[in-house]
Amino acid sequence: MAFKTRCFGMTDVGRARQKNEDNFILVPNEGLYVVADGMGGHASGRLASSLAVKYITEYVCLQSKRPDFSPAYARESSITEPAFVLSSGIRHANERIYIEACKNPAHEGMGTTVVAIRDPGDDHLILAHAGDSRIYRFRDSSLSQVTEDHSLLNHLLNTGKLKPEEAESFPNKNVIFRALGLKDDVQVDTQRIPKRAGDLYMMCSDGLSDLIDDWAMGELLEGAFKDLRATCKSLIDLANRNGGTDNITVVILLIEGT
Repeated sequence: MAFKTRCFGMTDVGRARQKNEDNFILVPNEGLYVVADGMGGHASGRLASSLAVKYITEYVCLQSKRPDFSPAYARESSITEPAFVLSSGIRHANERIYIEACKNPAHEGMGTTVVAIRDPGDDHLILAHAGDSRIYRFRDSSLSQVTEDHSLLNHLLNTGKLKPEEAESFPNKNVIFRALGLKDDVQVDTQRIPKRAGDLYMMCSDGLSDLIDDWAMGELLEGAFKDLRATCKSLIDLANRNGGTDNITVVILLIEGT
């Protein structure tokens, strides 16, 4: 079966912030979709997320296609070429953000989360992420999170240092231990997932996922097949009704069979 991908994305400042530190980009003709959630103060956070989007896009869509292209990173034998290019692009963006922060004391400590999807045009999607922005999949009327948060909360849960029943009252839910710009290199998690007609993938910043329960997301995504734009707006509107305590970004991809 051949596949095609439809997409739509939207971002909103929310109700509590004065500026939007989120950024996203959709490049359907290159099969690249990126969401970045900046941190480090208004100016620094916006800069970090914009640099992430800029350098990932340039690396994947331009640099990696040049005849004289030579990757700066070692490739593991188990990773496919499209996944390697995407993870390398994210690591390249990390370096550029880290260097920018070193050059200017005003941007010290800036960073950004990132989630990215690459559609190389075959029967698989490549998913990559660093931080606590998320990718969800909606399949057969069921929603599941397909990325794992690189957060302190998740780390403590995975290592048994925090019990699941203690998670709700944990005071440092938004502390993340992996993101772009914090160090001179970053570990990027990648997945290669078979395409299936009818699957929806939703990429979002934590301004959405922190304020909407999974069951509510699932109910709203039921309508996405008819109108991706309206669903993005409904998700953002609900997050704002629930407080809008952070910037909110959502991107939805629909995999269609042809």
